[in-house]
Amino acid sequence: MIIIFKGIQMIFIGLFFGIITIVISLNVYNHINSDKIEDYLKTINCKDFIYSKGSYKAFCEDKLLEVKNNFILDLKNNQILEIDYKNIKKLEEENENLHILTTNEDFKIQFKEKSDLEKFKEKLNSKIIGEK
Repeated sequence: MIIIFKGIQMIFIGLFFGIITIVISLNVYNHINSDKIEDYLKTINCKDFIYSKGSYKAFCEDKLLEVKNNFILDLKNNQILEIDYKNIKKLEEENENLHILTTNEDFKIQFKEKSDLEKFKEKLNSKIIGEK
């Protein structure tokens, strides 16, 4: 009976360490993706960006970018939302979401914290005013 219990105990210890290894590996992989996105944003001259709710929101020279931090990162094939400042007509807040109404379509950008949304909206307003 004691031998069977020790065997089951060893199986649980093995599973526990396996799960810990997977979690650490995914965290490292996510950090590598974050570095790639930040390097990309710096390369295209987006100086100011924040990370919130699984995506980078970046202020570039003449447009706003949102880059999703997906498990499989492909910066060339439609993973980037681009909004020209000159096309923005109206900004509306709803909970932790910012609705951006443009001449062509409407976009929803999500934030984790209300304070992040307010800082972002303030910067975006100054960019929009600077474009007009």
